[in-house]
Amino acid sequence: MNLYAWIYAARPKTLVASIVPILCATFILPKQTVFKLHVFIFTLMAATIIQITTNYINDLYDFLKGADEARIGPTRMIQSGALSKPEILLAIKLLIIIGVLCGIPLVMVGGWPIVIIGLSSFLFAYLYTAGPFPLAYNGLGDLFVFIYFGIIAVLGSYYLQVGFIDKGAIFLGISLGAKNVILLTINNIRDYDTDKKVNKKTLIVLFGQWFGIFQIVFMLIISYFFLYLLSLQLENLNIFYILSLSLPLALNILYDICNKNKIVLNKTLAKVSLLLVLECILIAIGMNI
Repeated sequence: MNLYAWIYAARPKTLVASIVPILCATFILPKQTVFKLHVFIFTLMAATIIQITTNYINDLYDFLKGADEARIGPTRMIQSGALSKPEILLAIKLLIIIGVLCGIPLVMVGGWPIVIIGLSSFLFAYLYTAGPFPLAYNGLGDLFVFIYFGIIAVLGSYYLQVGFIDKGAIFLGISLGAKNVILLTINNIRDYDTDKKVNKKTLIVLFGQWFGIFQIVFMLIISYFFLYLLSLQLENLNIFYILSLSLPLALNILYDICNKNKIVLNKTLAKVSLLLVLECILIAIGMNI
């Protein structure tokens, strides 16, 4: 078994998109909350499995649609021949089973809302690049990422710990969702030429690369504005002041978008992942000073 190929296909560098919202949600829990460690672990496992499943499905269906030909992003494992279609299909089925098993303890805590979140997450993991109307091929990938890797990831994690949601969790979910959209937008700017050839109608293909720059600027503004609202909701402006330390990195990302393109943007994607991790750390610090 080619373990490296399986790990690479899971795209471990992108997993911060699902891990950071869960961590951040726990940092803003009310101080009187009794932290449920087992719930946190199962939440983290389920979210990670859902994202890896999404990545495997993406690897498979982008290959089937010809979207990986002349690819300038990271190598895809089916396209390269490192993994076969039957192998990755089997892996997808096994991951779904494991994800459902991880979700059972969470359903026992959170009830039907968690059932809906879990099942819809796997459904949209498939519909992202597969099915008769794949989201990523019809300009809806950004909306999916914003909702599921931002709002739902934070609200679901928060709800499982305390049994309710509040404005602070909503504000945090919007902020992190916006930054995860930036990850996707940079990916789509990089792949503009190849996506256009295979009729993959991302927002960048539909509206042009300059739209992507404006989208990233808007997402950055939205993200920091809702971090400010989060600080107000928690009555702790220190959180926002501390988070402002991440602005130089955010501006450096914006500089890259305006001045670089194609394969060079792979390094910019790594910077966005670093920005998410940095803000996770800064939120933890801000909540404790």
